[in-house]
Amino acid sequence: MHLPDRLIARSPQPPVQPSQLAPQLMPPLYSAAPPAQTGILDLMLQLWRQKVLILSIGLLCAGIAVLVARAMPVYYIAEARVLVGMPLLRVMNIEAVMADISPDAERIQNEGYIVQSRALAEQVIGQLGLDDDPEFNPLLQSKPLWRRLLDPARYLPDAWLPDSTAESEDAAAWARFETDSVIDTLLSRLDVSTLGRSHVLSIQAKAQDPSRAASIANAFADAYLARQRLEKVKANDEAEQFLTDRIAMLRQQVEKADQAVEDYRRQNGLYKGANVGVTTQQLTELNTQLIVAQTAKAEAEARLNEAQSLKKTGIAGESVPEVLNSPVIQSFKQQQVEAERRLADLSSNFGPQHPRILSARAEIAGIRGRLRQEMDHIIDGLRHEARTADARYQALRQNFDRLQSRQAGVNEKSIKLESLEREAAVNHNLLDQVMSRAKETFGQDRLQRPNGQLISTAAPPAAPGFPPRILIVFLGAVGGVLIGIMIALLRDNADRSFRRGDQIEAYTGLPVLALIPALKGRMTALAHVMRQPFSPYSEALRKLYIGLELSQAKTSPKTILFASAVPGEGKSVLVASFGRLLACQGRRILLIDCDWRSPRLHRLLQCSNRYGLADLICEDDEQAATQVFGQAIVTDALSGLDLIPAGQFTAQSMRNLGGERMQRLLHSLSGRYDMILLDAAPVLVGSEVLTLARMVDKVALSVRWGHTRREAVGEALKSLIDVQADFAGAVLTRVDPKGYRKYTYGHLNYEYERPVLARSGNWS
Repeated sequence: MHLPDRLIARSPQPPVQPSQLAPQLMPPLYSAAPPAQTGILDLMLQLWRQKVLILSIGLLCAGIAVLVARAMPVYYIAEARVLVGMPLLRVMNIEAVMADISPDAERIQNEGYIVQSRALAEQVIGQLGLDDDPEFNPLLQSKPLWRRLLDPARYLPDAWLPDSTAESEDAAAWARFETDSVIDTLLSRLDVSTLGRSHVLSIQAKAQDPSRAASIANAFADAYLARQRLEKVKANDEAEQFLTDRIAMLRQQVEKADQAVEDYRRQNGLYKGANVGVTTQQLTELNTQLIVAQTAKAEAEARLNEAQSLKKTGIAGESVPEVLNSPVIQSFKQQQVEAERRLADLSSNFGPQHPRILSARAEIAGIRGRLRQEMDHIIDGLRHEARTADARYQALRQNFDRLQSRQAGVNEKSIKLESLEREAAVNHNLLDQVMSRAKETFGQDRLQRPNGQLISTAAPPAAPGFPPRILIVFLGAVGGVLIGIMIALLRDNADRSFRRGDQIEAYTGLPVLALIPALKGRMTALAHVMRQPFSPYSEALRKLYIGLELSQAKTSPKTILFASAVPGEGKSVLVASFGRLLACQGRRILLIDCDWRSPRLHRLLQCSNRYGLADLICEDDEQAATQVFGQAIVTDALSGLDLIPAGQFTAQSMRNLGGERMQRLLHSLSGRYDMILLDAAPVLVGSEVLTLARMVDKVALSVRWGHTRREAVGEALKSLIDVQADFAGAVLTRVDPKGYRKYTYGHLNYEYERPVLARSGNWS
C-alpha cells in the first residue's frame, strides 16, 4: 500500500522496553506497597459489608428456633430437697454399730447416685402406678404418623408377618422389658444435684402434669429416706445375730483354754511363783565374758595377721608396732646407726679392702642378724598370744553351750505354759468386749433413723420449666449470627475480583490511573460527559488523562491502547467517553476501533461502519488510499472527535492489522493528533492485540470492578509482558460508589458543591 505523503511520517521507532510488572513474573514498573495484614478494622469492615446476609441468616435461625421451641413438649419441673448427713441419736456414749461418716463431697455425690438407682425408681413406679401412664410407658404410646406410614406391617399380608401375640412370647421377659422401659423413661426425667457446696440434694422431676411432677419428686425423697432407715435396721439385726453367735463360741473357747492351762501345770509340776532365774543369771554373766574373750581373740589374730602379711610382702619388720615399741630393738637400732656412721668415716680415709672397713661391715652385719632374731621372737610371741586368746574363747564357749542346753530344758515347759496362759487371757478379753458390745447393740433398731431429712417437699409448679424457649430462641439467633458470619467471611474471601485500587496495585504492580464510577439512569456515558462535565464520572476521566500524561517522563504519549482481559469490561464506552471529553476540551483526538470481531465505537458515536480501518490498511493505490482515508475518518459533530471505525475486515486486513502497514499508519497519524486512542479486542480473545501493544506508546489495562477475576487479569498481563508492552497503568471501570465504600474507609464521590455554569459560557 502507498499512503499519501502527508500520512507517511518518519519510520517507526522501536518500542520502549518496559519493566516487568507482575510481582510473580518480573520487577514491577510501579513499586506498590505490600497489602497490610488483616486487622480488626478490616474484619469489621468485611462483616459490615455482609450485614444483610448475617442478619438474614440470624433471623432465619431464630425463626427455626421459635418453631422448634413451640414443637417441643412442655414439662413441669418440681423440686424436693433432702439434707444428707444428719447425726444419729446416741443413747449411750459408745461407738454405734452403724457409725456415721462425716459427710463430704464424695459422699453427697454417692447419695445422689443412690437416689437415681433403678431399684429406687422401680419402687416409685409401683407406688405411683407410672407403668399405666402413657407418658412414662413408651409401650402405651401411640406411634407417630410417620412411623405408622413407614411400618411394613401396614402394607404386608398378615400371613407374611411373624406371630407377635402375647401367647407366643415369654410373659416374664415381656414384663421385665416393659418395667425397664418405664424405669429408663422415669430416670431420664429425674435430675439429682447438690445445691452449691452444701449437703442438700436437689431432686427435680419433670412431667407434663405439675401435680405428677411434684408427686414423683416427693416419692423419690421418701423412698430414699425409707431405704436408708431400712438398711440401718437390717444392719442392726445382722449385728445382733452376729454378736449372739460370737458370744456363744467365745465362751466355749475360754473354757477350753482355762482347762488346758490347769492340765499342763499339773502334768509338768509347774506352779505359780517357782524361781527359775538362777540359770538365766549365769547365762547372762557367761555371755558377757564370752564377748570379752571373743574381742581379745579378734585383736590378737589381727596383730598376728598384720605382722605375717608385712613379713610376706617384703616390708621390714620394724614397721610392726610391737617391734617399734621393743627397747631391745631400739638399742640394736642405735648400735646399727653408730656402726654405719663409723663405716662412713672410715670409707673416706681407707679403701674398701682395708681391715678396719671389713671389720666395721662385719659389725653391722652382726647387729642386723641380732635385730632379725629379736623381731622373729616378737612375732612368735604374737602367735602364742593369739593361741592363748583362742583357747580361752573356746573354753568359755563350751561352758556357755552346756549351760544353754540346761536352760533350754528348763524353759521349754515354761514357754508353753506362758503361751497357754496368753491364749486364755486373750479369749477372756475378747469375750468381755463382745458381751459389752452386745449389751449396747441390743434394742438399737427402735432408735434407728435415716441420716437424711426432707427439708423441702415438692409443690406443683405454676409455670413449665422446659423447654426454655427464650434461651432456645436466643441461642438460635446467636448461632445463626455466627453461621452468618462464617458464611459471610467465606463468601468475602472467595471473591476473586478487584474491589479496591490497592488490590490491583498489590496483585499486578501497576498504578491505578483512575476509578471510573458506573453511571445509573438512561443517560449514556457519551451524553453524560457533554451534559455534566463536572460530575464524578467526568472528573475520573480527567484523572485518567493526567495519569496517562505522567506515565511517560519526557513527552506525552501519542498512541494509547486500551486493553482488557475478557469481554464486558466497559472498555469501548470508556474509550468513547474519554475521547469525547478530551475533544470537548479543545484537544485533537482520534479513536481507532481495532476490534474487528465486535466493533462498538461506531454504534456509540452513531456513525456508519462501511469504511474504516480495514480499508486503510489494505489499499495499495496512493490516489485510492487518499480517497479511502477521507471516507474512513468520521468526525463527531458534538465534540469534534475523529473516529476510524473498524470497517469490513477480510482475511487480508486481519493479517495487515498486526503488520507494518498498521504501524506506519499509526506513526503517520500521530503527527496530526494530540492523542490517538485504540480500542482493541480482549487480550484473552484476540491475538492481534499483542502485536498492537508493541506499536503504541502506552497500554492502559481496563479492569471491571467486582467482575474481572484476578486469574484472568494475571494471564492477560503475562501475555502483554511477554511482548514487551509499555504499560501506563490500570483503570478500574464501572465502580459502584456505594459498594466501593463498603470495601474501604474512604469515599469515591466528591463531596464538593458542583459549579454553576454560565449560560453563554464555554466550559471547555
